Amino acid sequence: MNMKINRVGAVAVAALVATFSLSPPASAEGSWSSSISNWLSGNESRRWTDNHNDKASTTVSFSGCNFGGPSSATLELDHVRDFLPDVSHGTRSNTCNTVSWGEVGAADFYFIYIGSTRLNVSSVVTRY
Repeated sequence: MNMKINRVGAVAVAALVATFSLSPPASAEGSWSSSISNWLSGNESRRWTDNHNDKASTTVSFSGCNFGGPSSATLELDHVRDFLPDVSHGTRSNTCNTVSWGEVGAADFYFIYIGSTRLNVSSVVTRY
């Protein structure tokens, strides 16, 4: 009888493992990748549309950074408003890592570099 219980337990564990391994990973609604070369203060990223279908945070990840002296780059996330000034969602200091603005709602967005040196980043990944 112990052998039968062990087999049933093993089958249950295997089924549970298969269920979790086949589940798709959670992901953001969208993302894009790029690089930055010789940006000066005021340069802006490409624009993207977040429909806010998944309530995911908006993040910008940097790797392979050259900040031209400082140890970080200040980024400002803005959302586009036609015929009105764009609205800032604040600044974040990116130290060649990932920064987040949390849930910012549905809109068209871009980020701006604010700094006094040239910014170079070999990999930029924006998720929203």
